[in-house]
Order: sequence, then C-alpha cells, then structure tokens
Amino acid sequence: MSVKNKIGLTMKTTMLLTGCLVCFLCIGSGLVQAAASFSFLVIGDTRTEPFLPGGQEQKVKILQVLQERFQSSSKDTELTFDALGEELVSVKIVESGYIRTMKYKNGWPQLIVLTDQEGQKNRVVMRSSGRNWVNDRIIAEMRKGAANIENGASFIVHGGDIPLFGFQGKSLANNPYYQLFDTELLMRLPIKPNVPALPGNLFSAVGNHASWVDSEIIGFRSTSPWLKQFGFSAQNRIYTFVHNNCSFIFLDSGGWSPEGTAWSSNYPKFKEQMAYLTDQLEVAKANRRDHVFVVYHKPSFNQIGHDPLPEDQNPHEYLKKYAKELSIFVFNSHVHTTERYLVEGINYQVMGGGGAPQKFTNSKNPSPQKELYWQDGHRFEEYNYLKIEVDGSRINGTIYRFRPLETLKPFTTEVVFQK
Repeated sequence: MSVKNKIGLTMKTTMLLTGCLVCFLCIGSGLVQAAASFSFLVIGDTRTEPFLPGGQEQKVKILQVLQERFQSSSKDTELTFDALGEELVSVKIVESGYIRTMKYKNGWPQLIVLTDQEGQKNRVVMRSSGRNWVNDRIIAEMRKGAANIENGASFIVHGGDIPLFGFQGKSLANNPYYQLFDTELLMRLPIKPNVPALPGNLFSAVGNHASWVDSEIIGFRSTSPWLKQFGFSAQNRIYTFVHNNCSFIFLDSGGWSPEGTAWSSNYPKFKEQMAYLTDQLEVAKANRRDHVFVVYHKPSFNQIGHDPLPEDQNPHEYLKKYAKELSIFVFNSHVHTTERYLVEGINYQVMGGGGAPQKFTNSKNPSPQKELYWQDGHRFEEYNYLKIEVDGSRINGTIYRFRPLETLKPFTTEVVFQK
C-alpha cells in the first residue's frame, strides 16, 4: 500500500473514531459534555431556635413566640433579663421529662442545654459557635473554588430546614431566620457563581420548617430566587439540573403532618413526584450520567429523632430499581443528626449537623438497616459538612466535623464513601 493510501486510511479511521466519540457524547436530547472533576458541599438542618429581641417590656410578645414554637405556657416558662431589663439573657422551659435552658445574646440563642427533671444531668444540644464554624469553613471552601484553587468547592447542596418558621415574618425582607442565613452564609459567598452554567451557589430541598406559618414558602423562594430558572414555584417544589455529567434531583417531602413522618407534599404529591423521579432516572441512564444525586428532606432511613419515611412513601422503592445501572447517592436531613446507610447498592447520607439543636434519642420506629457512621457507638455533639469530590466515575465523600467535647482533637475528618 502506498504512503498516500496509508495516510488516507489513517485519516478515515480518525474521522470514524471522532464521529463515534461525537455520537457517544450526543446521547439523549442534548449534548453531554465530557466529564470534568469538581467538588461540592452538602449541609442540612442549619436552622436555629426563636429570635427574641427586646427586654422586660416585650415579655408578653416573647412569651407569645415561645408558645408558638414550644406550645409552652407562661407558668412553664421563666425569662431572665439583664440588670437594666433591656435584653433577654436566658429562657427556661419545663417540658415533659426535662428542662430546656437557652442562653441569649442580641436576641439569638447562643447555647441550648437540656437538663433532666432532677437537675442532675446536662446535655448541650446546640451552640452558635458550632453553626458559625460550619459557615466559616464552607465560605473558605467556596472562596477556594472561586479562586480556582485545587479542591475548592463549586456550589452547596442543602438538605432543608433553613428557617424556624414564618410566624415572625415570611419573606427575606422581614423573616429573621432567612436574614440570619443570608448574613452568615449567602452574603459571604463569592459574588458570582463559581460555575457559570449554574444560576446560584446554593441549591436546597424544601424542609418542613419552610412551610410552617408560610404555606406559600415565600421566605424560601425569596432567599433562593434563582431556582425559578428550573421551574421551581410555590406550586412546583421539585427541580433538576445537570452538572459535569452528573444529575442533581431535588424532591419535596412536605411539611409537618399528623403522623410526623409522612411524605405530605401536594406540590406535587408523592406518586407524581415518583413519576418525575423515574423519568429523571431514565434520562440519567440514557445519557450515561456518572452519578445521580437525589435530595429530599425527610430521610428514607434513620434511627434517631423522627421516624424514617414509611415504606409506601419512601423513594427507595423507586431508586433501588436503578441501583445496578446508576451510581446513586441520596442526601437527607430533618432528624438533626448525622447517619449513613448503604441499602441495596444506594448510599444514603443524613446530614443534620449544620447548626440546629441536635437529637440523641431513638425514634419510635428506627430503621432496621445497619447505621454506618456511628456504628452503634455513643453519639455526641457534632457540627459538620460533607465534601463531595467527583472525577468522572470516581467519587470521594469526606465529612469535616467539629466536636466540641473532643477538646484535644476537636476538628477531624472521616471518609464516608469512596468509589
């Protein structure tokens, strides 16, 4: 064969291979970009307890807020003010089985301690320094990402529960809890999104507290207006986006329900959401996504706090059908603790260490599946965030944590999954 013919054959072979590559990338309805490495952060349950500005003269209004939050009466509640009576210093509420003491400064709780009725045992369930540490570290990770420093984070995924309720105001302009979240985290993020293709830096599922005295989730929508670009609204509280050949699917498990754990959303209802989830999983399969990340507030599996979702209202029954074909990771919150499960090939990570009062008591109907984070060990106060590093099919998940009771080593990390 002549040199000319060999060159022609080589060119044809190269063109054929290139065409095959283009066809491989042009799967589905749109062009799939070649995967690139990136990192993102996961947090959940970041809300605090009641904002109570004012002093002795506002006592009646302070008691009104506490009654809405804890269903407490004035005879169960003791308020302490500073020497001038101008600022609240502490709140003590007698509840069933224990006494709740909350130390206040500038209207915000700084420390929450539960004490048994005999006054013998104290347990810290929340300190503002824990939430501040989480926010500070997230800001540092995001600024590294904006500066294109290696391993810096591109965006944040939130499992839900940013506010306490809408009782004191609904929109960002007048809700103290969204304003606190905005001041402590959102306003400190890089001005422009680290990822030009995405409209914002933070993407959250709707938590049950978002609709408490705010049925239209006005506060949630005004704090994350960029979600409108995904079709998110008061009537449609689910959305999806694709980033670097990975699918991110956000569902809405609803607000509080009489059962406490039911999937109670009507925007849309459970069956409609599962049809949407199935469609998105089919799209991910057809487009050969490297990973699928599914986010909804109430957990499929947990052992602490509220009960897990019941089997007939649990997305796991739909997700497990795709476990052999897709790399699926689920992020939940709601129960104010950190837990991990590997169930029928799907990784479930419960992220509840974002700053809300932590839970340590068992749920009434805990999941029988093995919990892999604490592994039946003693649980204690922990504030944390999860960092996900993706490089094509490879993935690494590391929890960065602050444990105030571990004085000699308060800051540690743990790899929770790796592929």
